[in-house]
Amino acid sequence: MISRFGVELRARMDGDTLHGHAVVFGQTAKVPGGWEQIDRHGLDEVIDRSSTDARALINHDPSALLGRQSAKTLRLSVDDEGLPFEVDLPDTSYANDLRVLVERGDLTGASFGFIPGKDSFSRAPDGRQLRTHTSIAELIDISAVTFPAYDGAGVALRHYDIDAACSGRTQLIRARYRAMEGRSK
Repeated sequence: MISRFGVELRARMDGDTLHGHAVVFGQTAKVPGGWEQIDRHGLDEVIDRSSTDARALINHDPSALLGRQSAKTLRLSVDDEGLPFEVDLPDTSYANDLRVLVERGDLTGASFGFIPGKDSFSRAPDGRQLRTHTSIAELIDISAVTFPAYDGAGVALRHYDIDAACSGRTQLIRARYRAMEGRSK
């Protein structure tokens, strides 16, 4: 199962480098049946793992590659707020388009794709279920996105169950994940 969370990009351009936060800890998102959030320590293990090789993409599209950890064109870390990133944008038409859209304030969403690890469940103030991802098994990508998976006030998060019956957009994400999974074997 691959999951996607979307947050407000809150990015800035510094020359040819895009900066932002792909994850914000402790923010809850309303999802069907309840709420979800990422725990403050949810990324601790995966971020330090040498096999982690996340990609920076536009709209989770592998054909719009912006950077990669192993190439050192994507840099990720964990801070008190979440998962900050820096990606050195390539000299491609789609990266130049992204640069313009971010500078104009047209593109403000971010998302990250991951395979969930451990989680815990509790109750939100409204009585609905709150799922807290306490660990991330694998970090797949961070993406600048036009439509964050869940858009709300301030920061928003959204979870996708890749194996569930879903809309065409989610089926596309599922197909891309399976294609990526096949390449890594």
